[in-house]
Amino acid sequence: MQALRETDPRHIGPYEVLGRLGAGGMGEVYLAASRTGPRLAVKVVRAEHAEDRTFRARFRQEVRAARTVGGAGTYTARVLDADTEGERPWMATEFVDGPNLRDAVLDHGALPEEAVRVLAAALGEALAAIHAKGMVHRDLKPSNILLAPDGPRVIDFGIVRALEATALTRTGAVVGSVGYVSPEQIRNGGRVGPASDVFSLGAVLAYAAAGREPFGEGQDAVILMRVITRDFDLSGVPKGIRPLIESCLREEPDERPTPAEVAAAAGHTARSLREAVGPGWFRAAPPGGALAGHGERWLPAPEAGERASRVEYVAPVTVVNVPDQPAPQAPPSRRGLVRALAGGAAVAAVGGAGGWLWLRERDGGGGARGGARPSASASATRKAAAGARVRWKYTDGVPAFGYQVPLGALSADGKVLYVPMQDGTLHAVGADGRRRWRLDFGDEETYLTCPVVTPRGIAVVVTDFAQQDTPVNHVALLSPEGDRLWSRQLTTGGTAARPVASGGRIVAGGLHADDSGLIREYDATGGTKWSAALQGGPYGDLALMGENVLVPSIDNHLYALDARGEVLWMTALPGDVQTPAVSSGMIAVTAGAESDLFGIRADGRRMWTRKGLGGYYVPATNLGDAAFVGVRETFLTAIDENGRTLWDHDLGRTADAPVLGDGMVYVVTESEVHAVTAAGERAWRFGLSRPGETMGAPVLYGDRRLYTLSTDGFAALDITP
Repeated sequence: MQALRETDPRHIGPYEVLGRLGAGGMGEVYLAASRTGPRLAVKVVRAEHAEDRTFRARFRQEVRAARTVGGAGTYTARVLDADTEGERPWMATEFVDGPNLRDAVLDHGALPEEAVRVLAAALGEALAAIHAKGMVHRDLKPSNILLAPDGPRVIDFGIVRALEATALTRTGAVVGSVGYVSPEQIRNGGRVGPASDVFSLGAVLAYAAAGREPFGEGQDAVILMRVITRDFDLSGVPKGIRPLIESCLREEPDERPTPAEVAAAAGHTARSLREAVGPGWFRAAPPGGALAGHGERWLPAPEAGERASRVEYVAPVTVVNVPDQPAPQAPPSRRGLVRALAGGAAVAAVGGAGGWLWLRERDGGGGARGGARPSASASATRKAAAGARVRWKYTDGVPAFGYQVPLGALSADGKVLYVPMQDGTLHAVGADGRRRWRLDFGDEETYLTCPVVTPRGIAVVVTDFAQQDTPVNHVALLSPEGDRLWSRQLTTGGTAARPVASGGRIVAGGLHADDSGLIREYDATGGTKWSAALQGGPYGDLALMGENVLVPSIDNHLYALDARGEVLWMTALPGDVQTPAVSSGMIAVTAGAESDLFGIRADGRRMWTRKGLGGYYVPATNLGDAAFVGVRETFLTAIDENGRTLWDHDLGRTADAPVLGDGMVYVVTESEVHAVTAAGERAWRFGLSRPGETMGAPVLYGDRRLYTLSTDGFAALDITP
C-alpha cells in the first residue's frame, strides 16, 4: 500500500480512505474502510471517462451485473457498493488480503503443479459464475487475480466493457492486456464471447506454471502477432498440466473447453477445491496470506514500475497486419488429450473424483450457412435412454445472451422460434431448423431483448449503443413474416427490460440516464395507451399479475401498476430487485446483496422472507405442492406459496432458469441438460457438447422439444419425459 498524495481523496462516499493501491487505464484504486470495519478496494474512474456519457451508461450497466456475481465458491471479489452517478464514479469490492499472481510469480517463481491445478479449478469456477450472469471478463490476466489464503479471487470483471465505450476505444482499438488477449479479441475489434476468457485463462495458467510470459516479451505489435499466429512457448509448463493449457489456447473459440470443463480437468470438485486451499496453498505465501516482508500489500510497490499499472491496457488494432486466414494448427485430439491428462501424474484423483476433460471435436463438415447443421451420425443414432437427442443445430449466428433470459420466443403454434443474435439481427427459425427470415436492426453495437409474441406480431426492445452520447431504447413490433410494423422510442441513457404481452397488450419499460424509469403500454398501431414515470427504472424484467404490471425497480422497490398505469402499491425491499414470479396470487422475488427471497401478496404486503434462498424462480405448474421452482447457486429448488422449501436438487453447476412441462422440470448447466421429477429426483441427464458457455434459459415446446444454447448457436433436442 502506498501513502496518500495531497491530491488523493480522504473519503469516497461513506468510506474512509486508508491508502493508495495502484492505478490503471480505468482509474485509481484505494484501500478504504467502512464505519462497521470491513476494508474495501475502491476504484475511482478517471475524470476523462467520467465525462463520457456512453462510458457512464455502460459502466452503470456493468456494475449492476457485477453486483450479482459473487458468494461462496465463486472465487470472485464481490462488488459491494458503487456510485455510478457521482462526478467521479466509483466501485467498491471486498478487499482481498494477498498478492496478485503477477507479483507472486515475479517474487517467488512459478507455482508448483498442484497449485496450478487449484488455480485452474478456482478460475474455472470464477469464470463460470461471471458468464452465468451474461458477462465476459475481457481482461483476465495475472494482475487481476489475487491470491488469498482461502483461494484466488478474480477482480475487475465486466468493467472493461465500459472502457470499450470511451472515445479512445470506439474505433480501431482493443481493450485488454498484451499477451493475454484472444485472437478474436484482436481481429474483431474487441467483440468477444466467453470463450475469449478461456483463452486468457490458458495464458494465465501458462504464466503461473512456467514463471514466464507464454507469448514472450518485446514490442506490443510483436506479441500481438504471436497471439494471432499461436506462437506460444509452453516448454516450461509441467507435462501433466500442459494438455489442459493447450486446449485453452486453441485457435477456434468453439474448440476451447468451457470454464466448467477446465475446473473438472484440473481434477477438482467444489468440495476438494475448498479442502485444497489454505494459508500457503500457492507456496509463495506464508501463514497469514501475505508475501514475506510485504505485509498487507496486494499491489506492487511504487518502484515496481511496469508492475504498478496495466490495470487495463488499450492496444490499437492497427499495430499489426492481421492475416485474414492464419495458418491453422491442428489441436490435439480429444482422445489424445484425455489420455495425456489421465496418464501418470497428469491428474490425481481428489476427493474421489478424477480429472476429466470434455472437449469439442473439430466438426467434420461445414453445413450450409443460414440453416441447421445436422448432428453427427453418432449423435443422431445415440440411444434415447439418456432422455434427449440432438435433432439439429443452428449455426448461422450467436444468440444474444443474458442472465436467465430465454434463448428466444416461440410462435403461438410452436412452429417458429424467434431468436435475437449478438450482431443485432433477429432470426425466425422453423421447427425443422431452417431459417424463415432474418431482420437486421443494426450491428454488434445493437442489443435486442428476447422478444415476446402477441396476436398482432412479435414485440422486441432494441437498444442502440452506437450513439456517441447515450444509448437509445426503442420498442418495435414485427409481423410474423418479418415486416416492421412500427417502432417507438422508449428511453435514453439506460437499459431496457424485456417487454410483456397479454392478448393485445404490449408493455415495455426502461431506464433513463439518471436511473429513473418509464413504463409504457402500446396499442396495436404503436400508440401510447398510458405511460408511468417511476423514481427508479426496472432492474429485472417486467411481469404480469392478471391485468397488473409488476416492475422490479432499481430504487429497491417492487411496483404494481394497474391497467391504466397507476401505481397500485410499492413494496420496499433491501436492495436491487430481480425479476418476480407470480403463482396463485403470491409473488416470489429476490432482492438485496444477500440474495434473500421474499413472498409478497397480490396487495403488496410482504408475507415471508427466506434468508439466502434467493435465485431465479418461475411459477410451478403440475408440480405437486410447489408454487415456485428456481435455480440458486448450484441448486434447483422448489418452494410452496408460504416459502417453505419442498426439495433441493444439487445440479453440481450453476444453471439457467428452469422450464416446466408434463410434471417435469428441465434445466441446463454448462455441459448437461437435467430432467428433474416433481419430487425433486433426477429422471435423466444428457451431456451436450458445451450448450451453455454463454448462459440463457432454454425454451420448451410441448413436452417433446427443447431448444438450448450451444457454443456455435443453438440446438433443438428431442426429449423423452
